[in-house]
Amino acid sequence: MEENKDQIQVEQEDTAQPQENISLGDAMAGVFSEPGETFLAVKVSTKKNYWLIPIIIVIVISIIASILVLRDEELASGIKEKQMKAMNERMDKSVKEGSITREQANQQIEQSKKFTSGSMMMIFGLVFSVLGVLFFFFFKALVYWGGLKIFKGTSTYIDIMNVLGLASIITAIQLVVDTVLAVIMGKLMVNIGPILLFSEDALGTNIYTLLAHFDLINIWYLVVVGIGLAKVSNLKSSVTLSFVFGLWLIWVMLTSFGPFGMFVGR
Repeated sequence: MEENKDQIQVEQEDTAQPQENISLGDAMAGVFSEPGETFLAVKVSTKKNYWLIPIIIVIVISIIASILVLRDEELASGIKEKQMKAMNERMDKSVKEGSITREQANQQIEQSKKFTSGSMMMIFGLVFSVLGVLFFFFFKALVYWGGLKIFKGTSTYIDIMNVLGLASIITAIQLVVDTVLAVIMGKLMVNIGPILLFSEDALGTNIYTLLAHFDLINIWYLVVVGIGLAKVSNLKSSVTLSFVFGLWLIWVMLTSFGPFGMFVGR
């Protein structure tokens, strides 16, 4: 009887002791080895800035990737060509609708050429590498946080930021791989996925863009995010994974066939 009391007392003392916070290095490594356990440890940690360093890493890699792409003549000319083609299509549509004259359209096309010069493209590329990453990070965190509240999730906004931030280490790997492939193959929107087997000329822009979304590294990222959201929200992973992939499919449709195609490609 005394033994049982002593054992219970020891167990209570063990549970009463504060748990040591998981380190940032262990949390980043845990995303690859044990994402579920890692995000549970992050949730109960008193540290709340696990997202910061991974996002800085993504920004730095994004800046380097932009410089490499825009200094590659073949890739840079491909970007200019796509931008001018999209601009001409918009202007032709506006002229047909009667909202502007052909002369006004030509003036706008000429003005837009100034923004596709090497220096301006580099400036816009670097600015987007920083502000774009930050905007999409905070916006996604807000969307996930609001969406999981509908399912009665218990996560805070900071919890969601930590999940997305730590998972963005996978995004950093994706950026490196996709940039290397782009430079080697001399074209954008290539990744580890079915897009490697096709060309834009064979499929058409919309279908090619649709296929480009099925990057296997990005699918891995989405799975890890779904697992992480389940752990920090006390929801079933089937719920969070369905939610994450549902939102992703909506994004895929909007950027492939809708008005947000400008956000696709690196």
